[in-house]
Amino acid sequence: MNVTDRTTFDIGVTDVPNGQVFHLKGRLMDQQQADRLMATLETGLGKGHRSVVLDLSELQYMNSTGLNILINVLTRTRNAGGDTYIAGVSNSVRQLFVVTKLDSVFTMTDTVEAAVAKMGA
Repeated sequence: MNVTDRTTFDIGVTDVPNGQVFHLKGRLMDQQQADRLMATLETGLGKGHRSVVLDLSELQYMNSTGLNILINVLTRTRNAGGDTYIAGVSNSVRQLFVVTKLDSVFTMTDTVEAAVAKMGA
């Protein structure tokens, strides 16, 4: 695989009544991407939102760096009195959660809508 074959990483943000949804796309696997994600999340959390939804439906791949970032996000939101909800995980990324037993740590839903509903409950 050459560099041009790699899908780049991107983040989109949607505001919802009780927080924000961060749409992760592509491949989350290096520190530069992790720093960009954290900076984007910090901006959202700085607006007073305590909970976030991470939409992973378009995240094709994530390694331990990406997983570490999600744990940091979870810690940050729980320390603020909120939570981190994971939505729409692909089978390959879900395996990473299962193997590391993090599927029992994060609140995981099949859809963004279900995660937003849990966030508002």
